[in-house]
Amino acid sequence: MQQAPRNEPEPRKVFQFVGGALCLDFCNSVGGKRGEQPREWLNHYGDLLSWSEQALLIERSSLDTFQRNATSNPAAAAEVLGRAVVLREGVYRIFMAIRDGKKPAEKDLETLNRELGRSLSRLRVVPGKNGFGWAWEPARGALDYPLGPIARSAGELLTSAARLRNLRQCRGENCGWLFLDSSKNHSRSWCDMRDCGNRAKVRRHRMRHKMKP
Repeated sequence: MQQAPRNEPEPRKVFQFVGGALCLDFCNSVGGKRGEQPREWLNHYGDLLSWSEQALLIERSSLDTFQRNATSNPAAAAEVLGRAVVLREGVYRIFMAIRDGKKPAEKDLETLNRELGRSLSRLRVVPGKNGFGWAWEPARGALDYPLGPIARSAGELLTSAARLRNLRQCRGENCGWLFLDSSKNHSRSWCDMRDCGNRAKVRRHRMRHKMKP
């Protein structure tokens, strides 16, 4: 007798955060190299939600509220996901242009500024232990809530010349992730030594082995 298929939820995506800045980690929500065979990891709103929770933008206790809002309004959730991907790719192109010593495209800056304009009204000045600081108002399940902190992170990095000088792209064979090089001698080549760095080390070892007589 054939068993009925089980309706099991998809496994939760686990994202990596090695960029050193929220906006760079968001740019890195793509596997592989853009322009070759990239692997999209934000395929539905639930993926964006999962990334946001792992990035500490949304508390786990709030996930159900966001998910209910997305389920009850799938068109709005799809629209926000589309905005998120457009923002991500625009920010990526901006940083790649800067890395290459070029001027970012005006349309990409417009994309970033558009999201900043939509979200900065949610910023608040709040008291803290040592004075005052910035904080985002409670999310309340607003589907586009994660885009504000991402856009602000990009704006803060772009306006920090010292941090921007440390912008790097992973030299992995099938990786194009961005990161800030905070190493002492600024010689970091890999997004993660345990991942791309280790694979490069293995390739070098194999090449040396092949070259031996």
